[in-house]
Amino acid sequence: MEFRPLTEADLAVTPDWFAGIELRADRWRDGHTRSAVAVDSGQVVAVGIIWTTPAHNDRYWIDIVVDPPRRRHGIGTAMHAHLSTLRARDLPFFTRGYADEARIAFAYALGAHAVQIVPPADVAVEHRSALRADARVVAASTVPFAQVLQAHAAMYEWIHRSWSPVSAGFEDAVNVGLDEDLDHEASALALDVDGRVAALAAVYRDSDPPVVCAETTGPDQVDGERLVEGCLRFALDVLAVRGVERVEFDGHVSDPHLLPNWAKLAPAGRWFLLVEVPPATGL
Repeated sequence: MEFRPLTEADLAVTPDWFAGIELRADRWRDGHTRSAVAVDSGQVVAVGIIWTTPAHNDRYWIDIVVDPPRRRHGIGTAMHAHLSTLRARDLPFFTRGYADEARIAFAYALGAHAVQIVPPADVAVEHRSALRADARVVAASTVPFAQVLQAHAAMYEWIHRSWSPVSAGFEDAVNVGLDEDLDHEASALALDVDGRVAALAAVYRDSDPPVVCAETTGPDQVDGERLVEGCLRFALDVLAVRGVERVEFDGHVSDPHLLPNWAKLAPAGRWFLLVEVPPATGL
């Protein structure tokens, strides 16, 4: 078996099993964005890809997929070892998936450990009655957008701080396209006595069902759980008036002001894991 870079020619004739991951040609952005194929007897039998993101550069994301009839023969492990040699920095890998997915089982077979857990994300809007409204909450559309951008970035930075610290200049990456993607009328902000944003429930309209992400703008916000509750109630009330029946929550078990409110909404679905995968050793 041999390894070579993934090319545009490979992507032009992709077999169906390539659909398991999102692929790009080798070095599509820089030396931290690598992709490769494994070839056996002239046939591509596996493909793998690693990359860093503009918002986080402490780990390489990794995805590997093997031709289904060739699985459980060590090809995926060999691809992991090859991708380990392509890293421009000595960083671990990172991947994600539902807890019962084969990709997570494979990651654990490579020595992975969980660094973050995402609870079931499917929330019925009708369950919003479990949450209380709050007079400190307003629609994002009523606040200068510069404040919304600042709050959105601040929320993102601190909820990732303990397990996936952001990179310098992360704000541009997490806020890119936000003016278009954010539902300004359904998204909600809790304002403090000085008019500063203390909490945020961001409703993203670029997916169906809408995605909701909420937290305070800092870890030590006084009355943070109550403020997030009010933001969520506002957002779900607006969506209910429009006839939206379900949303997906985006957050983590370590989000201290969001999780108690999330639990009140009786979420349904599958648990999702983000896991760190060690690189191959002895290369």
